Amino acid sequence: MGRFLLGVIALLGTLVGALAVALHLWPVRWVPLVELAALVPVLIAAPVIAVLAGVLARHRLRLVVSVAVLAAGVGTQLPLFIGGDRPEPHLTVASANLMVGTGDVAGLAALVGAQRVDVLAVQELTPEAAAAVARSSIVVDLPHRFERPAAGANGSAIYSRYPLRDGAALDGFILENLSAVLEVPGHGPLRVLALHPVAPIGWPAAELSSPWWAAEQDRVRELLHALPDGPVIAAGDFNATWDHALFRRNLTAGFVDATRAAGAGWLRTYPQDRSYPPVVGIDHVLLRGLSAASVTSHAIAGTDHRVVVARVG
Repeated sequence: MGRFLLGVIALLGTLVGALAVALHLWPVRWVPLVELAALVPVLIAAPVIAVLAGVLARHRLRLVVSVAVLAAGVGTQLPLFIGGDRPEPHLTVASANLMVGTGDVAGLAALVGAQRVDVLAVQELTPEAAAAVARSSIVVDLPHRFERPAAGANGSAIYSRYPLRDGAALDGFILENLSAVLEVPGHGPLRVLALHPVAPIGWPAAELSSPWWAAEQDRVRELLHALPDGPVIAAGDFNATWDHALFRRNLTAGFVDATRAAGAGWLRTYPQDRSYPPVVGIDHVLLRGLSAASVTSHAIAGTDHRVVVARVG
């Protein structure tokens, strides 16, 4: 391979890597860039190729630049793998998106039992899915509930092993987003939110701008930061990844992403119903006043999301 061609490969790989870093840092709102930002973990592989090409081409300047871009790209992802102090968990939290009610409720019930889930946030809960939940072991394991089933992707619910009070629907969202206070024996009350801001698609879908996505990400941040003092669990399909700056703005005022707190790395949860593995991690458990000992994801049939399970304390 000629030196010129190697130089071109090094240049292109470096540019793609620089784009990945920019997408991670910049609070993108335009739909194509929002979707591209979700692929930053894939895009930062490009500078690796650039470094190899730079070495083979013996082009010192391009090699130095590509190494710098690679280091910056790795730096954007490193926090996900480091984690913090692991607490002694006393609560297991799960979030499940049932894909307009088609998710396998029996499979979810088995997972809830096997993982000894204490709190379950459900998105895209249709009336039919809610009826299936009522017939399942979920209501035995988690007898306390606050449900808002609705057609399509609109419904949500919170199911709990412990008593719930002050259930409320949250304003400012297209889909149902819920809040309740959980009474945990020996640990006092904590607030639980089941969140589902809209996906970054145009409205109508033919449009390339999605003011609703950005507005609802902003609304999540405002909502979280306005909550009264005390521990908080905010679980759900955030339709945003670690690489969306608007999502990371939530991680201030004492909030942490359980995946990062546990050092769980790239926890990809969507889409899980394809011939290839999930590509992006858009399902999260955010915590305030708590931390995560572990975070895992689990497949159930009939839905395009993996179920996230976090053990927190």
